[in-house]
Amino acid sequence: MTQPIRNDPNSASFNEPILHGLTEVEFVKDILSTEAFDPGAQQLEGFETRILKKHLRKVIIDYTLRFKHSTRNYIGLYRESDERLGHTFSVMKTLRSNGFGEDSNLRVPNPVLYIPALSFLMMEQAEGQTLREIFESRSDPESYVKGAARWLARLHNSSIRLDGEFSRDDEIVASHRYLRAGSWLFPTLKSEIQVVSDQLIDAQKSLQPPARKPIHGDYHPRNIIVSPNLTTVIDFEEARMGDPAFDVGYFVAQTKMTHGVGGAAVQAVEAFIQEYQENQPNIDRDLVHRAAVFEAQTYLQRIYHTYYLLALRPDFDLISEWLNECQGCLRRAQSSRLETGRRNQ
Repeated sequence: MTQPIRNDPNSASFNEPILHGLTEVEFVKDILSTEAFDPGAQQLEGFETRILKKHLRKVIIDYTLRFKHSTRNYIGLYRESDERLGHTFSVMKTLRSNGFGEDSNLRVPNPVLYIPALSFLMMEQAEGQTLREIFESRSDPESYVKGAARWLARLHNSSIRLDGEFSRDDEIVASHRYLRAGSWLFPTLKSEIQVVSDQLIDAQKSLQPPARKPIHGDYHPRNIIVSPNLTTVIDFEEARMGDPAFDVGYFVAQTKMTHGVGGAAVQAVEAFIQEYQENQPNIDRDLVHRAAVFEAQTYLQRIYHTYYLLALRPDFDLISEWLNECQGCLRRAQSSRLETGRRNQ
């Protein structure tokens, strides 16, 4: 039985014993014999693995398993000495049993098994392509974006309880962390980063925290897999209880930073917000204000992630653009807050 592995064999991460073992056919044969799989499964006749992505300490592995009459595709996640995959497995099982399973067109993939000793999770591969690929193909993304909005609205409207909570104090602590990193990395932009961050933190302190709801925590187009009548969401490492406006603002900022701050991307995020609000049973009048604050924070978070955690070469034009977007969000948040205050008088 052949076992082609299409990746860089000289990668230090690939040569680690655990990761190498996870791509061996004997490992797959062993897990096929566990209770996680149908005990009557056919004999494995073909097997192929492919390293899809290596990011920080996480590796994503594609498994193609060929049986006599079928081919099945699975995704494996490996993290070096990390417990977040256990949290992910638990969240996926909870969501699957609360309306996000096979009977719905708003889903999460079926989690197959989690092996804590190996820091390894396996799940069924989702059907379709990422929303990011839809944007990049220049196809009309509106129907797919609306599906993403409905998925998120269903999560936020559910009575599901998740482990962990992200409070307003946690949000402010995160903003201080982004400020420190940005000021240290870019001394020529320190003054501008300080001003924007101070405005953001003041805005966060003024928010009236809503009831905590289940949130995804990393809701962006790469984590949303779509086909014409199906929306499947992945990557629940950051899922917890929090402010639903976080997911909305985060999605908007991530979409604009990756796909542009004008034209089709802006129209798409406007369609997303409208569809999201239309799928809310009760209108949250303060949502737009809070989402704008979280959108502003996400621009600073992206700077922190890209240039501090990933240590990529700085693009100062892009950083300035993101800081300008951040300031624009804070101005909109202030206007929205004043308008809400006038309506409530």
